[in-house]
Amino acid sequence: MNQKKARETRRAAAGTEPSSNRSSRHTRLLIGGAALLVVAIVGVGLLASRNTGPAQAVSSSSSSTVEISGTDPITGKSVDLASYVGKPVVLNVWGSWCEGCSAEAADLQKFVDRHPEVQMIGIDLQDSKGAARGFYTEHGWSHPSVFDPDGKISFALGLQGTPTTYFLDRDHRVVTQIVGATDLAGFEQGLKTALSGT
Repeated sequence: MNQKKARETRRAAAGTEPSSNRSSRHTRLLIGGAALLVVAIVGVGLLASRNTGPAQAVSSSSSSTVEISGTDPITGKSVDLASYVGKPVVLNVWGSWCEGCSAEAADLQKFVDRHPEVQMIGIDLQDSKGAARGFYTEHGWSHPSVFDPDGKISFALGLQGTPTTYFLDRDHRVVTQIVGATDLAGFEQGLKTALSGT
C-alpha cells in the first residue's frame, strides 16, 4: 500500500465510529444540557421569590424548653430567659449588618410597643457591641438583647436565615417562627398563632 492510500485509510478510520457510540455521546450531552437548564430555572425562581413580600409565620412544634442567657451588648447587663417564667417571649435574631433586620426594625418596635404582656429579647448575631449600640440608637429599640458573636446561641435554635423571629409560649417552647424580614402584620400573626396554643 502506498503512502497516499495509507493516509486516506487512516483518515477514513478516524472519521468513522460506531453509530451506537455517537448516539450515546449525543444522549449524554442532551441530558447534561437539560440538567443545567433545570438548575438555572430553579435558581432564577429562588432569586425571584426572595423579595416577594414580608416573610410569614410558620408553626413549629418543639417539646423542649428554650434556655438562653448572656450579656446584653447595649447595657452590659445579664439577660436570662428564665427570668420571664410564665410570660410569652419573642426572640428576634438580628445583626446591625443585616439588611432585613433594618427593614423590619421599625415594625418590630411598633410590635413591642403594642404588646407589653410579651417579653421581647433580641439575639445579636455575629456583631460588634459598638455596631449593635448604633443600631439600637438608630431604630429606637430598648428591649434587651443577648450578645452572640460566634453564633452559638442562634445556631442552637436551628437558625436558617437572618432575621429570624421565634415566638415562645408561656413554657418557653418555640411554637411559631418567621424566617426572613417581616412587617407588623407578620409579627402580630406570629404572636396570635403562638398564643392560640396556650
